[in-house]
Amino acid sequence: MTHSKIILTIAAVLTLTACADKNPAVASLTIKVTPPADYSASETIHLVGSFNDWALEGDQAYPLSTDKGELSTTIPVTEKNVFFTLVKNKNWQLMPANEMAKSQCIYLHQATGDDAEMAVHIPLWTGDKPLKTAEPSLSGNIVQHKDFTLPQFARSSDIDVYLPKSYQHNPDKTYPVLYMLDGQNIFNAQSAHSDEWRIDELLEQLTAAGTLDEMIVVAVPNSVHRWVEYNPWDFKDRDGKAAQGQGELTIRSIKDTLKPFIDSSYRTKPQSANTGLAGSSLGGLMAIYAALAHSDTFGFTAAFSPALAVENMHGKNVLFEAIKQQQTIGNSKIYFDMGQMEYGNYEQIEQLNSLLLKQGFQAENLKLVKDDLGRHCEVDWSRRFPGALKWLQAGI
Repeated sequence: MTHSKIILTIAAVLTLTACADKNPAVASLTIKVTPPADYSASETIHLVGSFNDWALEGDQAYPLSTDKGELSTTIPVTEKNVFFTLVKNKNWQLMPANEMAKSQCIYLHQATGDDAEMAVHIPLWTGDKPLKTAEPSLSGNIVQHKDFTLPQFARSSDIDVYLPKSYQHNPDKTYPVLYMLDGQNIFNAQSAHSDEWRIDELLEQLTAAGTLDEMIVVAVPNSVHRWVEYNPWDFKDRDGKAAQGQGELTIRSIKDTLKPFIDSSYRTKPQSANTGLAGSSLGGLMAIYAALAHSDTFGFTAAFSPALAVENMHGKNVLFEAIKQQQTIGNSKIYFDMGQMEYGNYEQIEQLNSLLLKQGFQAENLKLVKDDLGRHCEVDWSRRFPGALKWLQAGI
């Protein structure tokens, strides 16, 4: 080998070494899983998450393997926050549930840059028979109105009303009212689909500490037709078929029937500036719709992780199209948020914010929160609730 070639070879080695120093070995996360007691070796369990684009098939799939009776798998950690869950038999309907057979939130691992282990216990899969019954978890003064008639849907619904601590002791005081959709998840672990929001506990603590002002909260549960009743516009359903949204009827059931009852039964501040609507996911879509179409009733709204993937039969985003066509802009305050993992980035929620501003909403009436740790579940919506309500209460 000539002298020049030796020099070039040494230079190449030094370059590779320098590159290696700049790109250290990727850290790993080993996830060890304790499956339900009736687990069978014939079942498959796959780990899916942000690290593999939630893939169940192909080269990106991560099936759990058994080693000395322990189920585990190891994944590379290339991002600060790793979101993941587990799927049984490649069926998205079979995911981790707690002992009450209620679905659990997506798991979160916050990386430190070092190799790590994480233990996950799965009591049940969604759809399994519960191991125990969920206990009631109501706190404070909650009045339950059983079988409240909603003529808009020709059915009845159980309505729960949270009254502030001072309500019984201060008969001259009146209160703002917040209506919350998916009401079965708001106060009570027993009725919640998965986790509850714990709004009663939060308000008891935060109003006692003076962090939040007192208000009445009315929990309005959904029906088995939630997908239709929480869509304000006609849309393309999960099977690609045209579906007629009944979201307007849902708002009318609150505006024309429930709100007059609440205002006549309790000491409320009935004006629109003191009346709010909040919801998550499709309920968040409804909250934004209320601000667009019913600002005369709802002066403030909160949309937690609003559903931003609903399309019409032309493949257009139903919410974005509605905003573009909005003729009049009310004075409603809108809080809306999103977790980064929910859509993989913040592009859609930023587009929503831009469209609202372009259409005439005042910047001071909009509050966008981006949550890098946010997941699509009640646990994180509850965590963001105090901040949302504190901003909305300003000026009430």
